[in-house]
Amino acid sequence: MKTTARVVLVVAAVAVGCSVVASGAPPAPAVHREGQSIKPTTDAIRRAVDKVLGWKVGIFTNVFPGLTFSESAMLADALGLNYVGGDSNQKVSPQIDKNLDCRLSPDEVEAVKQTLISLGLKMTAYHVDSIPSDQDSQRKLFDFAKELGVETIVVGTAPSSLTALDDLAGKSGVNVAIESRDDPKELVNSIQSLSPHVGVSADFAGWMEHGIRPVDGLAIVKDRLMAVGLRDRSALGPDASDVRLGTGAADLQRFLYEVAVAEPQPQEQPNACVNCSRPYGGTKPLIISLDTNPWGIVIPTGPQPGISGGKFADLSEEAADFERAAQPAMGYRIDEDARFIPPTTADRIPEDVKQKIEAALPRKAAVSPKAPRKLLVVDLCPAGGYYHDTVAHANFAIQKMAEYTGAYQPIFSNDLNNLKYPNILQYDAVFLNSVVGEVFADPAVLDGLLRFVRQGGGVAGIHGSSYASMDLPEFGEMIGAQSGPHRVETATLKIDDPDSPLTRQFASSPLTAEFGGKAFTYTDEFYHFLPTGPFSRKKLHVLISIDDAKTDLSPWHVRPDKDYGLVWIKNYGQGRVFNCALGHTPTFFETPALAQMVMNGIQFVLGDLPADTTPSAMLSGR
Repeated sequence: MKTTARVVLVVAAVAVGCSVVASGAPPAPAVHREGQSIKPTTDAIRRAVDKVLGWKVGIFTNVFPGLTFSESAMLADALGLNYVGGDSNQKVSPQIDKNLDCRLSPDEVEAVKQTLISLGLKMTAYHVDSIPSDQDSQRKLFDFAKELGVETIVVGTAPSSLTALDDLAGKSGVNVAIESRDDPKELVNSIQSLSPHVGVSADFAGWMEHGIRPVDGLAIVKDRLMAVGLRDRSALGPDASDVRLGTGAADLQRFLYEVAVAEPQPQEQPNACVNCSRPYGGTKPLIISLDTNPWGIVIPTGPQPGISGGKFADLSEEAADFERAAQPAMGYRIDEDARFIPPTTADRIPEDVKQKIEAALPRKAAVSPKAPRKLLVVDLCPAGGYYHDTVAHANFAIQKMAEYTGAYQPIFSNDLNNLKYPNILQYDAVFLNSVVGEVFADPAVLDGLLRFVRQGGGVAGIHGSSYASMDLPEFGEMIGAQSGPHRVETATLKIDDPDSPLTRQFASSPLTAEFGGKAFTYTDEFYHFLPTGPFSRKKLHVLISIDDAKTDLSPWHVRPDKDYGLVWIKNYGQGRVFNCALGHTPTFFETPALAQMVMNGIQFVLGDLPADTTPSAMLSGR
């Protein structure tokens, strides 16, 4: 089956209440400050699927009985979600005691929009029990939905005049999904002659109670599928019981995988900034919502409860269940896209810049290679990942240093099958050139790289590479850091280990002359890695960091210890890791001491240049 539908995912909440969240879910503080988002800065699959597959994860705000739209929206933000779906029967807020519908005044509509903006949310769907019968009321409904940015109206019952509704949906640009709680064949037949603006909202529980497996229902509705209400049950048929998502007969993982496979296949792309986004083949969103209350949890009514305790954790667990089920679908899409995204070539670099880079590159290896070496260079930035222009500069420098020194043979490829085991064994090390985004969504790709390094291989990363797959802590632990605020600024950087074979050249470099060979002033995009992340001197041998005594760190309140490491080496199992968070600006490879450091780092991860990897905390002083 092939479908052109782009996917919009809405996760409906289980319940509200209480404090600790499940593993894999974002932590939530006790309260919001008015008009302020508390969404975690680290990425998660519930948000990343939007970038990779077009699935928008959120909650329908009517899932919390007794709560208003604005109160439920705060819970969506606390769960680390980017999207919500509204409902026409829900009150707007404690201050606006009116239903969320087209009878709101312009000022009240504006208040709803400001709530969404302040929390960094978008209302991607809007639920109504039925479509009004008169045309004037229908237009008001669609105008109201469009004003709030809604992509799809989900309706409980089929309208009497489908043709007129189809025409209105086409003119307004707001789609309509009709709920299907039993065999979808009749509904699909009734809308078959309509435009793609009218489709089906599938109820997993209803389908399963009528003996229909979700993947079989998908085959019936095909590209008419716009919405899915997820619930897992112990078996097909009316006598089955609800079970935790992903553990029953719904086979959610397969369903999501089939949806991903049905997306239009990517096409060969020219050598341009195609890594920034992948164009989707369709224009219709697909809304997927988790069941509101599958275990019969009693939800309190009245004033908004605090977001602490077991019921909030239950919802976090449901979102985590979805994430586990969605990961193979994401991996499939990333792997498919990667085959069509070529490595960046030097064609993008101005000739005068190429000359500056070549003049700064080392002509001789630090040590002779012990054997012929192959270095796999990956610069993949999947859909949603920020693409750095200086990827081209690094690829050019890596190629030229190989030609000048003969220390290794670079293989430039974004085909992630190269990282799967045992394919990766044909290389001596992997260089991650500012890979950003969900690069390692396929478990086989991440497992292959981790196993390779643990068993004695090497991996090097430059600049944005710590921002690859930030929802996967295993990658962060290997590379040494993950997320943190950043911007281009000027700082004084100190050489933490001037005796390391990777940094000895700084002692005689003009770059460090002002500071006696032990520091230098530099402009770059500096990452300020979070104290809650994997960056720690207890694990890393830090080579270069921001000198907090000589740099104005007042804009940053990230780490109480003001320890902002930027370059380090470490052992991971029996293997070697070199990571350099510098490299955002074109001047990086135009600076001889920095270019030499990368060359030395490559030889270190290849296994030719020995270096002390003792964690810095085990050495005297900082």
